[in-house]
Amino acid sequence: MNKGIDFDEDQISEISLEDGEDLPPSIPTTASLDAADLLPESDSRDQLKNRLTDVVAAMKSGKIRRKALRDLSALLQKIQEYPSVAVPACSYGQLVAISCLCALDPDPESRQRAAEALCHLLPILRCNEEMLARTSWNQTLIFRAEKVLKSTGGPVPELFVNNCYSLARVFGAFLPAEQLLEAVCFLARDLVVESSFNPLDISHLLQEFIKQFGGTKVKVKVLLEAFYKISQGPTVQGRSMAVFALSILSHHHLATVVEYLLQFPFGHCERVWKEVLASADPEQLIHLTAEQLYESPLAESATEVQHLTSLLHAILRMEDYKAAVRQNFPQLLIALLGMVMNFHYDQEFLGGAKEVLHLLLGTTGEQVEAAIVDQLFCRETFSQGLSAMVRAVGKRRWWIPPMVENIIAALEDQEFAGVPQVAAAIYIELLSCRLEVYPCEDTLEQLLNWLAHDHLQVRKLSVRGISLLLDSDMDPSLLRLLLLDSLPSAEADVLPELIELVDQAYHSRELGEEDLKMLAATYCGLAAHEEASVRASAIQHLGLLRGWVRDQRLPIITTTTEEEAIYELVVVLIHLEDEDEVAKAARRALSHLAPQVKWWARSNKFSLHFALHQAAKHLSKTFSKDILRSAALTCTKPSANRLPSVSRVAALLLGHLAFRDASFIHDQDMASYGTWLEEMQQHEEEGLRQTGRSCLNIMQQAYKHRKKGRVQRFLRRLLHCVHREPYPQEFLSCMPEHPQ
Repeated sequence: MNKGIDFDEDQISEISLEDGEDLPPSIPTTASLDAADLLPESDSRDQLKNRLTDVVAAMKSGKIRRKALRDLSALLQKIQEYPSVAVPACSYGQLVAISCLCALDPDPESRQRAAEALCHLLPILRCNEEMLARTSWNQTLIFRAEKVLKSTGGPVPELFVNNCYSLARVFGAFLPAEQLLEAVCFLARDLVVESSFNPLDISHLLQEFIKQFGGTKVKVKVLLEAFYKISQGPTVQGRSMAVFALSILSHHHLATVVEYLLQFPFGHCERVWKEVLASADPEQLIHLTAEQLYESPLAESATEVQHLTSLLHAILRMEDYKAAVRQNFPQLLIALLGMVMNFHYDQEFLGGAKEVLHLLLGTTGEQVEAAIVDQLFCRETFSQGLSAMVRAVGKRRWWIPPMVENIIAALEDQEFAGVPQVAAAIYIELLSCRLEVYPCEDTLEQLLNWLAHDHLQVRKLSVRGISLLLDSDMDPSLLRLLLLDSLPSAEADVLPELIELVDQAYHSRELGEEDLKMLAATYCGLAAHEEASVRASAIQHLGLLRGWVRDQRLPIITTTTEEEAIYELVVVLIHLEDEDEVAKAARRALSHLAPQVKWWARSNKFSLHFALHQAAKHLSKTFSKDILRSAALTCTKPSANRLPSVSRVAALLLGHLAFRDASFIHDQDMASYGTWLEEMQQHEEEGLRQTGRSCLNIMQQAYKHRKKGRVQRFLRRLLHCVHREPYPQEFLSCMPEHPQ
């Protein structure tokens, strides 16, 4: 028996043909032709299709296979002689599949006849090259086949005899995509049931077809759909062959196979999974399972999640997978807990996840109490359960170093909900228990990075972790500096808590002059934040900072300059009509910034008019004209948040200052004041427009009186005292409360 020939470079180099040499129109054959079997040129396509169908049916039977193969060779040779006669495209797949299978027949003559038939089929396929995928890879493969077939002046059927690899490689490249799929399905579905072929030969040939061409011209998903359909078919032989084919596909396209199978109930493809699990690389399959767990929030139905849980359950019970499970324990635990967290609202999705989690935790060598696992499956007790779980399995520390690495990786992936929160929660618990995560600079930097994470829960857990560092023996100076630097870039929803932590960090020791200045400047900057909660917290802590300085009896001159003091007062004053929580914080802060001033008209009522009047009086008496001028110009600068209420109170404060004493107004400044107030009069809000008009009138009158000289200013002040006019009349109509 001649042994099959593979396409190797040594064989090709022996053929001394030019690359441009083409295949002859026909190849001689040893088959004897019966004139009665010759195909007339006038035969229709349907007649030809029927004759080919009859031949294929005859080839299925071992008793008449030789004659059928002779008929096929004669028919194909005749087709070569009549270029106008074309083989129906739908027949190629079945012809190739059954002819290749006959080339593996135990009968020597059948093998030889089949190889000769394939030699005739090859140039016919070559003539229909327009159906082929035009890639350089295919063209090279076809050219090699032509050279082998043309060597020594005749056909070389030995190339195809008993050689699954060459059969699949050559004819898989020749067949168009649709017929390649037909050939593979014909082998797995029809021939395994309706013929006398050896199932082992079918499986070997099918395996080579799948290995060579499963992912080139025919999409893997198309093959999967075809094989899965056969695996659910009525015949035992067909189901077995389809399961075998799916396991072969998983060798080369495991990720695609896993993703495809998960869409069906686990019970429908349990046999397929058994073969896939037995043949797949455990490490690779574990990684894929974890990835699918990560993506479980995107699942469209409970079936996918329950299937995934059942698959993991099967994996955890297999001895061959124990090493891979331990190796990937952190990844699996984070992914599984993430899935549990995401589906707390729908217990149907979780299915048997509780038992799976028990099995997974058991791989650490510690048995976790059922009550702890139960807590993890309830939204209200999840955090408590996770803390208890980490402490329980933390007795075996082998899993913790890789867990820390996986946590950092999981938190870099912000796409899937659930997983980052779980990873961060485990990390904080490890830090709390000092299990391989310790208070140090690396830990702090990691926590500060997570302050910018997309998920709010991660940001809040990061704040909790930083608070743990504050309570540790970590270097406080580094902690203070890095924490303060993180404030400007932190997300608004955690800034109030961070400001509180900064306050704790700095007040845990004696504050120096530079510390006080940095803190005050930071709080003043955050007072203009877009979020009201941040503004309120910043203003509150600015007041507390100045209150602490007073309580410590520190000399004012060493803790702040006049410019800084007046700037802080202005920052607080302009927020007196902000949102409720901000306005309340501003009122409390005033008593710390200037405790000597009576800010409240009555003990139980706050008057904005009264407070601004008191502020104007205090500022005029306390600070020089130049510093007062600088503060007044500061009022005209737009706030970062551009709140109408802030602009309005800034204008009112400026009006009160000018009404009290306009000596701070320089000639060159009136243009700036006028431009700002005129722009305010164009605002869409009526209250702000009215305030702009009133303030502009007050500024112009005050400036005019200042120009008249000292005597006029003295008489004006005296008149105000006699008539008790602490407030400009223009403001009364635009204030929400009218002072008495």
